[in-house]
Amino acid sequence: MSTESPSAPESKDATVVQPEPAPDTRSHTGKPPSFAGLRGQNLLYAVTFCSSVGFLLFGYDLGFMGGLTTNTQFLNDFGNPGATFLGFIVASYEVGATFGALFQYLMADYLGGRKPANTMGLVIVIIGAIIQTTSFGIAQLIVGRIISGFGLGIATTVIPIWLAECTVPKSRGRMMAMQLSNLIIGLIISNWLVYGMTTNHTGSVQWRFPISFQVLLAGAVISFLPFLPESPRYLASVGKNEAANYALAALRDGWPDDEKIAYEIKEIEYAIAVESEEVGSWSDVFHDNGISGFTRVAIAFSANFFQQMSGVNVMSSLGPYVFEVSIGMSNHNAMLVSGGLQVYYFLSSLIPWWTVDRVGRRKLFMIGSAGMGTCMMLSAVFVGVNTKGTGYAAAAVLYIFHTFFTLGWQSNMWVYPSELLPLKLRLRGGALAVVSQWLFTFTVVMITPVMIDNIGYKSYIVFMIFNYVTIPIVYFFYPETSQRPLEVVDLLFADREGGRRPAIFEVVKDSVKKEFVRSIEDQLKENARFRYENEDVLAEAKEQVHHLEGAESNV
Repeated sequence: MSTESPSAPESKDATVVQPEPAPDTRSHTGKPPSFAGLRGQNLLYAVTFCSSVGFLLFGYDLGFMGGLTTNTQFLNDFGNPGATFLGFIVASYEVGATFGALFQYLMADYLGGRKPANTMGLVIVIIGAIIQTTSFGIAQLIVGRIISGFGLGIATTVIPIWLAECTVPKSRGRMMAMQLSNLIIGLIISNWLVYGMTTNHTGSVQWRFPISFQVLLAGAVISFLPFLPESPRYLASVGKNEAANYALAALRDGWPDDEKIAYEIKEIEYAIAVESEEVGSWSDVFHDNGISGFTRVAIAFSANFFQQMSGVNVMSSLGPYVFEVSIGMSNHNAMLVSGGLQVYYFLSSLIPWWTVDRVGRRKLFMIGSAGMGTCMMLSAVFVGVNTKGTGYAAAAVLYIFHTFFTLGWQSNMWVYPSELLPLKLRLRGGALAVVSQWLFTFTVVMITPVMIDNIGYKSYIVFMIFNYVTIPIVYFFYPETSQRPLEVVDLLFADREGGRRPAIFEVVKDSVKKEFVRSIEDQLKENARFRYENEDVLAEAKEQVHHLEGAESNV
């Protein structure tokens, strides 16, 4: 990218600090912009709630099959599959989700926005859930799980991006943390629903009803979506400026012609202009394109990889199996302890509501990985000693593991790709990141029963190593994005003075320098102000031309 590119940050000394737009005091007539009668923070909470129900479905789908892996009725109805085949039945969902995320990557331009893509994904989830519920053979069950997974792969790609593009920087992480707490509520519901059906009912209803419950959750999200706004950033990127102004005004509790709304729209348009110089096709996620596109996609992909290889989904998807087979509990106690774990998991997930926007993404990633690695090391020791007392100690350590996971890698990871990726690549790059999420969820869920059967306590050592290796990778390669406007993150990767492209190590160092980040924020405001003022001048000039042309035609 040349030095004349609008993306080249100016030097800190040359930057003139521009004041924020003054609050608009003009009078307005008519009703202010709103959706379902909501605006401002209440509307943001409504978007967060809808996203949260989508992630509640995500958590429910991760958890209910883990409970069924020890359900006698379910196992008998499907021929008592061995550990390897049982792992595949559970993991087939992740196979579908991986292909769903790939579909989103390839077809993102043809789905018409964040809301339509989300709706399509959830409809597919419902179709797959119906096929699973009516299963009378293992082939039909697996096909249904793959189809439902395909739909959820689409939805989990879009939901975090939609939420991130609607929220304000200072509360983006907290909103995502609220959403991820609902994922855990989904795990809780799945564990206790399966437990209740197992202990209080007989016959295939024990497993058919928990599977059918997916339909209720997916249907709830579909019913909410028509009443909520589309992403203003998406609308601006496809030239729907009037709709973008209206949606942003409703989300920010303003009016479409307010200066504060106009400034934010101009900041978005400036970032789009920077990206559009060289970005244009699906293959751009594999190229630099003047915005370090491939580097940013690779970091987002790796964040999903490291989250899964932490071992968290060993417990989310196979909790009862681990407590029964690895630790040695009875089936009944394994179900109870696994259900209790999800309640504890939820309580731990409340911690990021406070920390995620205060501590910063990088520090939380590293703290979480250090804690999880230590917990996995202790679990290996306790399971290896193999006494009743150390078995319960291992269970306690796996509880503590989830505190470190929620602190470092739960909501923090899900918001990070949406903050890191440029607008033009956000959906495609986010889709590839979710491919990583589901691909390695599949890997972990597939191999865990086999690992436990064959190498026992050493299974935990594998996850310990992955957690410890993550720490230096985050330190050297993960830029800080917390509380940064999405457009500021774009400019962190832009050319420096003289057209020099910064290496990722330099970007990471600059991202934690408050003065450097402030200079970029000032540059963004200056360019937004310039666009705003010049657009008014251009509009006046056009109006004068039209007036003169009209006068000449009357002569």
